[in-house]
Amino acid sequence: MITKNENGFGWGSLLLAVLFFIAGWTALNNPLTTLIALGLMYGITAIVQGVSVLMYYFELKKVLPGNPWYLILIGVLDLLVGLYLVFNPAVSVTFLPMLFVSWLLIDSIMNIFLAFRLKDSQRSWFWVRLTLGILGVVIGFALAGNLLAAIISVTYLIAFYFFTGAIIKLIDAFV
Repeated sequence: MITKNENGFGWGSLLLAVLFFIAGWTALNNPLTTLIALGLMYGITAIVQGVSVLMYYFELKKVLPGNPWYLILIGVLDLLVGLYLVFNPAVSVTFLPMLFVSWLLIDSIMNIFLAFRLKDSQRSWFWVRLTLGILGVVIGFALAGNLLAAIISVTYLIAFYFFTGAIIKLIDAFV
């Protein structure tokens, strides 16, 4: 998703994949401290994601017809959420389940848009990106409908989201 080097490898996407994997692993191994630890990690990851998406916008704008304006929206939202979480960790822990649902929905919808947008250039990964995007939207709406369930299961769902994000970023690094 980020600019590739001369060999076609995206180091920024690989860095994001590693950050997403670390966040998922933390959620599974320390459920009692997950909300506190992930509040800060989530914020840092959102900042990196926002910068990555904004860079990707300028890259796509050069090669695809039309204007992928939604990437600017997603990138700015990621940056704002990230900065909020980093500078207000106590507040972010309180609202992390709601913020997680919002970010999951926004990011999953972005992946669905991108799956169709990149269908011709990344045909082999179209179904993977589309399936993960749809799965993220379904989980996001299920959690938005029952916030108590979101609070109870948030550590495992955050881990799942970060693992799927790691897969998508890893794919972006190599494709």
